[in-house]
Amino acid sequence: PCTANVLKSGLVFQAPPNSVSMLDVGMLVYAGLFVLALWRKVCWYWCCGMWLSILNYMSLLYLLVGTALGYLLIGFYQAAQIPVDVVEYPELKDLWSVGWLRPFVLLAPIATCVTVALGWLLTESHIFEIHKRLSMTKHDRAVQIVALPAVFGLMALASMLPVFELTTGSITAEMLKSPWYDFQPLNILSLFQARQPDDKPASWNDAKLLAFWRYETCMYVADLFEAWVLYQFGRLVLEQVRESMSKEEETSALDSETPAHLSKVERDLQDSHAAVTSLTWVGTSLFVVTCVAQSAASLWPYLGGSQADQEALMSHLQVAGFVTSCAAIYNLVVVEQAFHRHLEPLRPLLKFMTVKMLVSLCFLQKSVLTGLQIFNQYLPGAMQTVVRRVPLVGDIVHLTDLQIHLFYPALIIYECLLLAILHLLVW
Repeated sequence: PCTANVLKSGLVFQAPPNSVSMLDVGMLVYAGLFVLALWRKVCWYWCCGMWLSILNYMSLLYLLVGTALGYLLIGFYQAAQIPVDVVEYPELKDLWSVGWLRPFVLLAPIATCVTVALGWLLTESHIFEIHKRLSMTKHDRAVQIVALPAVFGLMALASMLPVFELTTGSITAEMLKSPWYDFQPLNILSLFQARQPDDKPASWNDAKLLAFWRYETCMYVADLFEAWVLYQFGRLVLEQVRESMSKEEETSALDSETPAHLSKVERDLQDSHAAVTSLTWVGTSLFVVTCVAQSAASLWPYLGGSQADQEALMSHLQVAGFVTSCAAIYNLVVVEQAFHRHLEPLRPLLKFMTVKMLVSLCFLQKSVLTGLQIFNQYLPGAMQTVVRRVPLVGDIVHLTDLQIHLFYPALIIYECLLLAILHLLVW
């Protein structure tokens, strides 16, 4: 409204001072996850026999998440208060044309805070059990699964910040000179300070390219953590099956009246479990490798790689990611159906449901949204008019590319909040 009044009055619009630094949270979290993976390998929860109450890798993970969340909240709401720069970028005039989109996006950071808080509370209960040395491996795998909504929600929020910076004209021509621009000492010190008058905004195409690249980087880092959690969930499930089978075998061994043919069936069942385990690792491992390759390729410009090579590589990896995610979900379904009786102590129904929902966030959901928009474009004009009048659905299928880049991560954030609540019930 403020922008519109200024334009109607015939005055020249000049955006308020904008923040000049836009740290790539995706790259920072990627590096942080790599360090934490090494720390987990070296120390886990004890170091030289000493309990790491604060310095265990999960506590450090939430410290990383909390720090990044604080930065994102400040940057997000600062950018939200700056009017859309429709004079410099006329392409933004219809950004908030969908009435419900702006409040839907602006409330997402609050949902992220709640998600992180719920994840931390549940993680603490599992770490308490680890401290008592009770089923330590199982609880360790559980805390990683529980952390997924918090990490995924954080990265979804991080992906929205560069898009907001784009809409306010905060991406300057200087930022385009090097991917490391914001990590230079002087620029880090200028974080949250006003943009200087001579910092001219970059051209629309160049600024959009930078914002969308950083958006994708954040989403790929989220996918990487999701793939790792899926791997941990698979190990948890198969370990539970093996443990259940071992107990049944011990019971049969103690029972002298057990027929010989039943012992043979048990051995055959163990052999089939080994085969299913090997096949399951093929699907989940390929999913993890694909997500590692995607996240690494998204950071390729930091290593001096060309953008053309990166885009060609990413197009292939996106297809591979869709295929491997489907294979990973299928493997989980097979394990759940084949060994349901052995998984009863885990209360598998809701646990498998939450994991399947999380994996769908990675590739399937975005593909569905894209498919709906493409399908709508090929409908006759009359049918498109009918679809547009359908509440909510009509708005979603007609969202612009820029609006999708705000709607989709906000949707993921609310889904992560729902999953965090479900985790309180099932984990």
